[in-house]
Parts: sequence; structure tokens; C-alpha cells
Amino acid sequence: MTGHTHVRVAAPKKWMDGWDKIYSQMLSASDEELSQLNVGSRIQQLEHALAITESDAKNMDVLELGCGYGSVSCYLAKMGCRLVAVDALVSAIAVAQKRANILNLNENVEFRLDDMDGWPIELESYNVVIALQCLQYLFDRTVPRMREAVAAVKPGGFFVYSGNILPHFDTDPPIRFIDEEELKSELEGWTIHGFGTEERIMKPGDKRGYVWIVARKPGLDE
Repeated sequence: MTGHTHVRVAAPKKWMDGWDKIYSQMLSASDEELSQLNVGSRIQQLEHALAITESDAKNMDVLELGCGYGSVSCYLAKMGCRLVAVDALVSAIAVAQKRANILNLNENVEFRLDDMDGWPIELESYNVVIALQCLQYLFDRTVPRMREAVAAVKPGGFFVYSGNILPHFDTDPPIRFIDEEELKSELEGWTIHGFGTEERIMKPGDKRGYVWIVARKPGLDE
């Protein structure tokens, strides 16, 4: 990958370059800063829903698509879970690996430089599949890849998702929103442990909508 900042993906180069700039700046963060794992309410709700012991966690396999700087993956690895975390940006993987090194978590998490699409995910192969603010950038592949991610969850396992919804500024090409009804429809029959929508004003004239869900797949004993 020498000379390239990311693998080939559906998102435009200017978008990837913008994200790359953010992650590249993070590489100069101190060890103390990188050791802080601020994962937000989605993953905290997952942790509450899992209600697992340390011994339980060691038997849990997790896939994170679009892992970014690795905070979520490292948080779950610190719990004891085994993770495969994928991102297409060299800088994101570099930050994530640096974070894992600082926290001595390398044995629990594999950070993979790859597109989050274009490769098969084995059916019912993970206890948890996570896709936060990433699938929408697959455009016409957003929903098909979400369905593949959902199908990869083992019975009794969890799917954790967040993405944008309206209101949102226009993008070129248009990102693929998955709205509340569509998301719940795809997870029909699952137990919803957490669900919500919200709007945030990022700056004057820039209001953005979000939807998120933490859902448990029906288990073999249900």
C-alpha cells in the first residue's frame, strides 16, 4: 500500500482524503490520549445488553466494519472479546493499532486494512457485528451489505448499527440513508435493546439526523 492512503472503495477520493487528514493528525496524539476509550452510548448499551462476565467475553467473536481509529474495538477487546476490525484507510488502521499497542490488546483484536464490502462474511459466524456511521457510504450496496452483516450474526447475537437520516445536507453522490422503518423491518423478530433517533446541529445551517439500534437475534432456545 506504499504511496496510497486507502484501498479502493465506493466513496469519492475527496471524502476519503478528508477522513485521512483527521486520522493522520491523531497519529501524533499522546499515549495517554489514545488510551482513553470514549465509545458513546451505542456501545455502552451493547455492553449492558450483553451482561457478560470476563469468561463469557473470551468466547465472543466480534466484527466491526468501518472501525476508524479503533476505540470501539479496543473497548470490546479490553472486555476480553476477540475482534476483527476493518477499515479502508491506512491512517485509521495505524491509529487503531497504535491504540491497541498502548493498551496491550494485540492478542484480542486484528485490524484489517480492507474495504468493508466486496468479501464474503460467513453466515452466523459472529456473536456481534458492528457498523457505526459507515454502511451509508456504500451507496447501492448499503442495504445488501447490511443484510449480509445481519446474516453473519449468530443466533442470540447482536447487531449494532448507526447511520444518518434526514435532515442532512445533499452529497454528491447521495449517501444511502436507512431510515427507522427500514431498519426495524430488516430486524423484524429481533429483540430491540436500544433504539433511537436524534438531530444535531453541527454548525449553523448544518443539521443532521441520526438513527441507531442495538438488536439481539432470536436464539436457538427461543
